[in-house]
Amino acid sequence: MKPQRISASSAMPWAIGLVVALDYFDAALFAFFATYISAGVNASPEELVWASSAYALFAVLGILQQHAWVERIGYRRYLAICMFMFALGGFGAALCDNSAQLTLARSLQGYFIGPMLGACRILIQNNLPASGRPKALKSLMTLVVFGGGLAPILGAWLVAGFEWRWLFVCTAIPAVGVGLLVLWSVPDVGDVPFQQRTEPHHVAFLVFALAQAALQVVLTRTHFELFSGSPAMVGMAIAGLAGLGWFAVQQWTHPAPIIRMRTLQNKTFQVGLALYVVYYYLSTAFSYLLPRLMEGGYGYTVSEAGYLTGTIALVTGLPLFVYLRYASRLTRKKWLIVAGFGVAAVAGFWMAHLSPEASEVALVGPLVLRGLLMLFIVLPVANLTFRQFAGEEFAHGYRLKNLMRQLAMSFATSSVIALQQHRLAVHEVRLSETTTPANANFMQAVDALTRGFEASGHAVSQAHAMALGTLQRLLEQQATFMASMDGFTAIAAIALAAGLFAAWQRRID
Repeated sequence: MKPQRISASSAMPWAIGLVVALDYFDAALFAFFATYISAGVNASPEELVWASSAYALFAVLGILQQHAWVERIGYRRYLAICMFMFALGGFGAALCDNSAQLTLARSLQGYFIGPMLGACRILIQNNLPASGRPKALKSLMTLVVFGGGLAPILGAWLVAGFEWRWLFVCTAIPAVGVGLLVLWSVPDVGDVPFQQRTEPHHVAFLVFALAQAALQVVLTRTHFELFSGSPAMVGMAIAGLAGLGWFAVQQWTHPAPIIRMRTLQNKTFQVGLALYVVYYYLSTAFSYLLPRLMEGGYGYTVSEAGYLTGTIALVTGLPLFVYLRYASRLTRKKWLIVAGFGVAAVAGFWMAHLSPEASEVALVGPLVLRGLLMLFIVLPVANLTFRQFAGEEFAHGYRLKNLMRQLAMSFATSSVIALQQHRLAVHEVRLSETTTPANANFMQAVDALTRGFEASGHAVSQAHAMALGTLQRLLEQQATFMASMDGFTAIAAIALAAGLFAAWQRRID
């Protein structure tokens, strides 16, 4: 018997899923290994925030132009070109030697990978027959969940065995293959005749781009300097808000807008959008803080941190199949969402109260809870947010949701980095106050370590310097641990507030 050949139509759901999975994989990889990337290009925390903000800014601009591109070249060519250009940006990022080059490379990647979730979801909803949508959505969700779980594992192996540059190469190479798969399997749909194309909105797009760039600069700088002390930042904030206000009014009144702002009149959509934003903030914050705690606070190797986090993420992704099978039987999804934010709050508080001597086993519980957030929050929120939309209303609503996703992830990265730097400085100052000759415990530790190094054959002066260096590293590790605890406490507080907000809402009953 001859083996059956795989048809283009049967491969299409997996091609679409792989496009979105690369987006999630790349985001998880950058957040988890941001420290290694910034060290590789000698970037300060502030410069790392610039790279993250530039990625989000260009992702948002890509989302705004997504519909115009599709109308002109169709989904097949648009998705393939985005994959190839994302790969080009990945190779460029791998060759970077400074933060400015990294910012440019990430901007290119953001513009082409940022719109992919919305583009693929709209393609499934509006261009596939109803009978083919469940399979396509199942393939997409499966690849997204397991793509995010594989990111820490593969990234840890690459960083430990090679170097940080391979973090970008490992996304660029598959992107080329996915682009070719898209060209073969995705039908040529979405493009329209010249006479039917919507207006490109060049002026509105330019105003939005400048306004968003101004606000991103203000958002980035206020994490590192006093907002009210800089007239330039105040002026940029006012100009940015005025530009966004003009854009919103212009889009609201335009008969064929880029994004149909009137979608926001739907109260259920408003609530769903707010819950999405909080989820993406919490997820990104967890992804950034976990490796700092495990490596900087507990002294784990990058391999130990990545393998543990990734393995648990993969295991907690398995209930996804149960949900997809029985979701239709859950008539009160609101309480699943409330429980999800409760799970996030418990995970945050649990992490914030771990002992400095906690073993890997102690981390399993909160990591499992963190891995369940997509199941408890994203899937039921998605069902409720877009259930009243169809056709173009769904497309406009999903583009707006994807836009808010990028902004939430960018704000999470920048705010958590700023919080970490602030709390790290506070704890280092407080701990350094104990490292004085007046502290008997400190002097006893110095003497004990000095004698130990002397017994190993070192001279007295060298042994004393080595003892001080050892204690300094211990203090830095303790400060990192305490700063991470503060970050998880903030996560728990935000999740608790979101849970109360969700419980109060009647629109998602």
